[in-house]
Amino acid sequence: MTASIDQVSEKKFDYIIVGGGTAGIALASRLSEDDDTSVLVLEAGPANLNDPLLLTPGIIGVHFNNPQYDWAFQTTPQKEADGRSLFWARGKTLGGSSAINVYQFHRPSKENIDAFERLGNLGWNWDLLKRYYDKSSGFVPPAVKRDEISYDLKQRNADGPVKYSYAMQGSGLEQPYFEALKSMGVPQVDEPFSGDIKGAWMSPVSIDPTTKSRSYSTNMYYGPNAHRKNLTVLVNAHVAKIDLKKENGIATATGVQFVYDGKVHTAFAGKEVILSAGAIMSPQILELSGIGNKKVLNAAGVETIVDLPGVGENVQEHVCSGVTLEIKKEVQDQFTTFDCLRDPGEFEKQGTLLAEGKGVLAMVPTAISFLPLDIISPDAEALQQKLKKTIDEGIKSGRYSPTLQKQFKLQLESIDRGHPHVEVLLAHGFITAPDVPEPGKKYLTLVCLLNHPFSRGSIHIGSKDALQQPVLDPHYFEENYDLRAFIELVKFSRRLAKTEPLNSLLGVEINPGPEKTTDEQIGDYLKQSFSTTFHTAGSCSMLPLQDGGVVDPQLKVYGTSNIRVVDMSIIPLHIGCHPQATVYAISELAADIIKGKVLQDKA
Repeated sequence: MTASIDQVSEKKFDYIIVGGGTAGIALASRLSEDDDTSVLVLEAGPANLNDPLLLTPGIIGVHFNNPQYDWAFQTTPQKEADGRSLFWARGKTLGGSSAINVYQFHRPSKENIDAFERLGNLGWNWDLLKRYYDKSSGFVPPAVKRDEISYDLKQRNADGPVKYSYAMQGSGLEQPYFEALKSMGVPQVDEPFSGDIKGAWMSPVSIDPTTKSRSYSTNMYYGPNAHRKNLTVLVNAHVAKIDLKKENGIATATGVQFVYDGKVHTAFAGKEVILSAGAIMSPQILELSGIGNKKVLNAAGVETIVDLPGVGENVQEHVCSGVTLEIKKEVQDQFTTFDCLRDPGEFEKQGTLLAEGKGVLAMVPTAISFLPLDIISPDAEALQQKLKKTIDEGIKSGRYSPTLQKQFKLQLESIDRGHPHVEVLLAHGFITAPDVPEPGKKYLTLVCLLNHPFSRGSIHIGSKDALQQPVLDPHYFEENYDLRAFIELVKFSRRLAKTEPLNSLLGVEINPGPEKTTDEQIGDYLKQSFSTTFHTAGSCSMLPLQDGGVVDPQLKVYGTSNIRVVDMSIIPLHIGCHPQATVYAISELAADIIKGKVLQDKA
C-alpha cells in the first residue's frame, strides 16, 4: 500500500509533505484530488496498518514509550516543577497522534478561534473554520441515546471523512457527575459544537460505532485514497532538512533530504514543501534547514539562510493532574471502570463484549466540563487582580515583549468575561500518582486540566544532527498564576467529589490524599504529579512577522517562497479544548488555501 524507496529517491513531486500524521495525511488526501498534481508524504514512523493496538477503542496509553508508535520525547528539567523532566508522547506512525490519542473529538469556543484573527490573521475566525470542522468530520448518531448525551443534528455534518460518535458504553458515573456539577452552578450544555462550550457535556469521540474501531487520518483519509497514482506515501523516512536556494533575499525549497534505512536520500519539490511534522518536529526541521533564530542556529553549527527568531518560540502546553477516590464497595458493582484491565485475563472477555458494543473496551472518558475561574475559585477576583498586577509590573520592567502583551490582553479579557479557563474530565478508573490502586477496588478520577497557561516555552535544536531530539523547554509554571489556578482547580474537584450525588458514591481520597490540605501541599503534589496532555501549540506561530510570527495567514513561512507549515504548531494562542478536530479543520482549510479557493485576497 505504501511506497518503496525506489519510487521516491531522486524523484520529483509537486508537493512534498513532511509528516504523515493527523494533518499531513488529511492534507495529502485533499491535494491529490487533482489528478494532475503529484503528492509525496514522508513519515518517520512505520505504517502500522490495520493494527488492533491502534484500532481497539479501550486500549489507551499502551503505545506510549513503544518505539513502534511513539517518539517518546523528554523535556529539559523544569525548575518550577521540582526539576522534573516530563515525558511527551507523540505518534510516530502513519496517522501520527490521531493513531494513539484518547479520542476526544470536539471543538473549542468561538472566542478561541476568533482570537487568531484578533492577533493579526485576517479571515481566520470561527465562521470560516466552522466550515472546515464540518468538512472534515462525519457524525454518526448513537444507536441508543443515553440521558446524559445531548446534541443538535443541525450542528453536526454527517458526510466528512473522520467518523465520530459517542462512546458506545457508559460507566454509570456520568449522570452523578453532571448532577453534582449542576448543584455547584455548572449547567449542562445542549450543543457544544455551536461555539459555546462553557459548562458540562459529553464529548464525542473519534470512534466509528459501525466498525467499533478508531477513526483516524490513516483509515479515514489515506485508506480510501491509497489507490491514487499521484499520491505516494513513504514510511520509515526521517526528514533531515529542506534543501534551499536563496535569490533576492528569498529562500526557495528545492527538495528535502531524508534518512531511510541508514542512508540519506533526496526527493525534489516542483511546487512546495509543506511541514506537517507537528509542534515539536516542524520547528526542528526548519532550524536544521537554516530557518530560525540566528543565535540558535549558530550554537548548533547550522548556517543561517533565513533569520526568523520566532521559530520554536511561543510554545504553549496544556497540563493535567487529578483527584482519585475510591468508589464505595457497597455500590461499586453499579459502575463500570477501567480498573478491571489491571487483570491481564480480562482482555479476552472484554474483547468479546466489544464486538457487541459493550464492556470496558467500548468506553472512553467523555464526561467533561469547561469552567471559568469564578466558578472554580471563591478567590477568583483576588487571583485576577494579582495576575493583572504581575503582568503590569512585567510590562514596565520590559519582561514581556509587545507580542506577549497582546496575547495576555486577550487572555485577561477572556477571564474577565467568564469564559472557560480550565477543565474537569471524569475518568472511570485510577490514573494518578504516586499512590497506586488496590486489587479488586474501583476508582473515579476527576482529571484537572489547565487549558490557558500564561507560561511560554521553546523548542529548539541542540545540534545539527537530525536524529537527535530537539530541546523541549515548556517553562512550566514560570508564570506563577498557572500553578495558582491549577491548585484552585484541585480544590474545586475535591468540593465536587463531596457534592451529592457523588458524595454518597465515593470513599477515601487516594491522590493527592486527605493529608494534603494547604495550598503549598497541593502545589507540591501538582509539581510532582502533573503531566502533559500532549497538546503542544505555538512553535511555528501564525502571527505578523513583527510579532514573532513564523507563518503568515496563508501558512507560508516568512522569508520563503514555497514552504508552508500545516499542523498544530501554527496556533498562535492556545485553544481551550482537546485539539484533534481543530487539526483536521486546519488541514482542510490549508488545502483550500493552497488550491487558491480561500483567503487569497486577505494576505
